[in-house]
Amino acid sequence: MDVKINISTIQYDEHSKIDTINISTIGTLHKKNNDVYLMYKENHEGVEVTTSMKISEKEITIKRFGGSNSTMVFEQGKTHTTKYRTPYGLFNIETYTRYLDINVDDSKPIKIDLDYDIKVNDIFNGRNKIGINVEI
Repeated sequence: MDVKINISTIQYDEHSKIDTINISTIGTLHKKNNDVYLMYKENHEGVEVTTSMKISEKEITIKRFGGSNSTMVFEQGKTHTTKYRTPYGLFNIETYTRYLDINVDDSKPIKIDLDYDIKVNDIFNGRNKIGINVEI
């Protein structure tokens, strides 16, 4: 089914610089077993990127395909590492999930709050706070 997806990200880097990114798009939602799957497309610098999210009871897996490829897993209190493939090379990403709250209820919009630390090789250290709302 088609859904409206709103994502708000606040990114803090190690130098106290703050960036805010807001995305509003139409995507698709599928349910399988007890998991919810979201998929949507974005355009990044002229390249189409497809994002797929698997939302489980206590974790979220986000996969991106296109100009950049990555798989990131978020579980509260846990660290995960992954490879991030870009046109500029392969980077290691480490994430530590400080907070994850997932609200999936068939009668209400899906609401997710995510707060995590991120390290990309020795290039970037920061913290991201993401709010995801899905209107069914």
